[in-house]
Amino acid sequence: MIKFLADENIPPAIVGFLRDKGLDVTTVHETNLFAATDSLIIKLASEQERALLTFDKHFSNILLYPPSIHHGIIRIRIHPPLLQDVKRALEHFFEKFDLASIKGRLVILEHDGFRVHRG
Repeated sequence: MIKFLADENIPPAIVGFLRDKGLDVTTVHETNLFAATDSLIIKLASEQERALLTFDKHFSNILLYPPSIHHGIIRIRIHPPLLQDVKRALEHFFEKFDLASIKGRLVILEHDGFRVHRG
């Protein structure tokens, strides 16, 4: 089963939406890492074999976070980040992408689809 770590900028409504889908999701808040450094967050995600879900664009920098060193990053690039738009984009992503292959992938999630970068 694929597990996720929701960055501190992921709203509780999105976390609940993912959990309602049966996904194993923990949050940065639940792990007491609020305001932690990015390197600590990605380290925790990797140690727990979780894909990171975030709005932070710097996590999409493959020089800082090469896909080969993590269990996947989903960078949500939806502006404005309206809940219904984010949920719709995630629904589409889950329908079209094999989550079992997320390890070592950077996914850029947008209004009208997603792009996948491999390590």
